[in-house]
Amino acid sequence: VILKVIVFITFCLDLCHLVFLSFLQACERDVQCGFGLCCAVSLWLRGLRMCVPRGVEGDECHPFSHKVPYPGKRQHHTCPCLPHLVCTSYADSKYRCTEDFKNMDF
Repeated sequence: VILKVIVFITFCLDLCHLVFLSFLQACERDVQCGFGLCCAVSLWLRGLRMCVPRGVEGDECHPFSHKVPYPGKRQHHTCPCLPHLVCTSYADSKYRCTEDFKNMDF
């Protein structure tokens, strides 16, 4: 039983490590990143681009972000919102990913 627990924990740690590394992957263009990621400018080093997750509901976004995959080099540190979300302006002058109410059936 202990051996099974050790094998399971090792598997989980390896899986977490792979997921973590996919977010830290350096890139030049979106096609180098995995599904649900884009190649955005690093917050820490302007000359570096990293694979980062696309915006989920509530995440900050940039209204002029290009669609994924974008063939050129992105100029922002955020990815566009996930496909079912839109980048919406809020009262605090920030843009956030929100539900796309225009395309919802009521």
